[in-house]
Amino acid sequence: MTTTQIMQEIKNLKPDEQATVVQFAYKLDAERQLSGDEITALAKKMVATTDPLEKAKIREQITRGFYGTQANA
Repeated sequence: MTTTQIMQEIKNLKPDEQATVVQFAYKLDAERQLSGDEITALAKKMVATTDPLEKAKIREQITRGFYGTQANA
């Protein structure tokens, strides 16, 4: 099954089932560690922005992406 097919299947789910899938996707994203390339791209984006709030958000993404959300990280 391709990504496009999976996304179409999600679109066809009932709203409560879609909500479960969305919650799962957010949790999965929050738990996974980023690759070196992903962290590098975020670091470059953080350096390029002049918005302090955006810098803080990116810094949090880098930290979470480096350490993950493991309790012992």
